[in-house]
Amino acid sequence: MTEGPVFLTGFMGVGKTRVGRILAQQLGRCFLDTDQMIEQRAGKTIAEIFADEGEAHFRQLERDCVLEICQRPDAVVALGGGAVTRADNVEAVRRAGVLVCLKADVDTIFARVRRRSNRPLLAGLDPQAQRAKIESLLRERAPYYDQAHIELYTTQAQTPEDTAGQLLTLLESYAKN
Repeated sequence: MTEGPVFLTGFMGVGKTRVGRILAQQLGRCFLDTDQMIEQRAGKTIAEIFADEGEAHFRQLERDCVLEICQRPDAVVALGGGAVTRADNVEAVRRAGVLVCLKADVDTIFARVRRRSNRPLLAGLDPQAQRAKIESLLRERAPYYDQAHIELYTTQAQTPEDTAGQLLTLLESYAKN
């Protein structure tokens, strides 16, 4: 298996947290979620951080978490969807471990994120505007997501367990190369 942490990136709703928890269990590693770490440290939700201090402050908190986690070779990490939009985060993550990008098509993401109302970047938008925002952000973030060592599409109607199993196979193949 690969040495160093396994970092999961990708857009909101692609399964980073659910798949990450399962993968961590399969690998006998701890699971860390940068969004949860930030919320615990700030004592407020990400939506509240965005509202109170703004996205730039949130991104700095996220950066601090990323640097800390890079020192944890025993971890599977769900990165926030925008963490890789900072070149310094990508560089640190790629140097420390393996960066995996989970991907899904717009329709799948839209269906998944509509189930939850706590998405700060989509807050207050009607469904049509949410979909347009998802499409725009996906285009904007594509070059960052393309820097991953491994890509895996989660669009198919498979379970998170199936996705984690596929990812485990990809990680084993990656480690051999």
